[in-house]
Amino acid sequence: MAPSDPTADILARIAAAARLGDRTRAEGLAVAAFRQGVRPPLVVGLVAEGLVERGRQSEALALLRQATDSAGDDRGWGAIRLQMGRLLLALDRREAVRVALARGLEALPDDYRGLIDAGTATLRLGDLAAAADYFRRAAVVAPELAEPLSALAVVASLEGDAAAARNAADRALALDPQLVSARIAIARADALDGDRPAVLERTGELLQRSDLSEAQRVDLHDLRADCLDTLDRTAEAFADYLARNQAAQRLHGRTVFRSEVERPGDRAVRLRAWFAASSSDDWRPVAGPDTAGEGHASRHVFLVGFPRSGTTLLEKVLASHPQIVTLEEVDILGAVGESFLADAAGLRRLSALTPPEAAAARGEYWRGVRAALGAFPRDRILVDKLPLHTPALPVIAALFPDARVIFALRDPRDVVLSCFRRRFRINAAMFEFLTLEGAARYYDTVMALAALYRERLPLPVCEVRHEALVADFDVVVRHVLDFIGAAWDPRVREFTGQVRGVPRTPSAPQVARGLNADGVGQWRRYGVQLEPVRAVLAPWVERFGYQPG
Repeated sequence: MAPSDPTADILARIAAAARLGDRTRAEGLAVAAFRQGVRPPLVVGLVAEGLVERGRQSEALALLRQATDSAGDDRGWGAIRLQMGRLLLALDRREAVRVALARGLEALPDDYRGLIDAGTATLRLGDLAAAADYFRRAAVVAPELAEPLSALAVVASLEGDAAAARNAADRALALDPQLVSARIAIARADALDGDRPAVLERTGELLQRSDLSEAQRVDLHDLRADCLDTLDRTAEAFADYLARNQAAQRLHGRTVFRSEVERPGDRAVRLRAWFAASSSDDWRPVAGPDTAGEGHASRHVFLVGFPRSGTTLLEKVLASHPQIVTLEEVDILGAVGESFLADAAGLRRLSALTPPEAAAARGEYWRGVRAALGAFPRDRILVDKLPLHTPALPVIAALFPDARVIFALRDPRDVVLSCFRRRFRINAAMFEFLTLEGAARYYDTVMALAALYRERLPLPVCEVRHEALVADFDVVVRHVLDFIGAAWDPRVREFTGQVRGVPRTPSAPQVARGLNADGVGQWRRYGVQLEPVRAVLAPWVERFGYQPG
């Protein structure tokens, strides 16, 4: 009799335990096998699942990545890649999700859950066409399920197609009459059609349900709040914005903040204290010009400020100029500069950066630019737009001393109210906006830091006020173009064509409607609700020359 294969025996016992539903035994056997160096897909998957169940997601992710780096493309490893994609999706690692799931689906093209997850990931990335394709494939794989049809209804609503959204949602509800997501899609269609009574009735009914997820509560309160705002029922709208943000806090709080992560507001306070003790002499360029950028761009510009200060409108205007290419909300600088801003040692190293060190960091930045744009912006002006690059201005000063900085300003009361009201993709910085007080404190901290930077750092800065841009478009844009070295071109007036797909920022849908002053002075409608933060914002209202009130 031939001797038995110990590995095969172990795997057979694990598979048998899993088949009988004894997950505890299956996982225990898998962990023991893993420690003995037995690591086929079945073992790796069970060990990773156990880590996730115990809240050790980062360890599970590291395990799955290590296991799949050199793995083949068979169905077993395809399932592990799909498992890794689900974990990445839960952690909101959007680009990495897309890669992992696409690779997994190559081995398992008809995996229903993988198709749904891939559709969800691409939807979050703003690729509506790819998301719809995944959801259609899922509907073919499982025609008896309502979930893919409901997802297609969501995609149609984001595309602004109310009829298609209703059609897909109705088909989903025919399969599952209780499906909340399909009913939310119909409410979105009501909003697209301007049927405000229907929006209020439908969202009100749905919010009474006890089976809503926090994500669904966020959607419903957001829909109703915007509807109430258009009806000028601002007290009720504010209450819904508050309820939406509280649901978002519950939904994202555990994943956004870990004990070792420094909160953005705390970082700004720390940076301000450090720079207050420095002098302008500490920040004279010592690393030399940006030779790494030669041939990549004719000029380098950073568009900063604070979210909801008009940066999206200005970026779309500049993107309409044939001589300019823009990066919108792609944080390449953050990845390059993180180690410099992380602590006092990093800041000291940044202030005394040697030419080779600077060249290495610049090279990393320009490789990121190429990856984001698909090519280097040769002989064109590159505008890197991300409002909260403001705390990273020392990195810009040290690495790119020839760069120019456009600083967007808007009435602080409109900025903070809008940060609280609008719905952002939640990260550590955006989490601050989920309370009005948190948004005001963060604004105050960042503006104080920016003022100190402008005293210390040798960077040319051009302030652009949103209200002035709206009121006197040509004059302001000519001034900005002159500052960055571009000639006037009337095509900048055609900026609405730059808004495509799912918007990266909450401002994009407003920009798509063209130039208007609807957002100017919105804070007056919410004056009562803003009362708790007036004292925090008053110094900036005065400093920036806005009318008190």
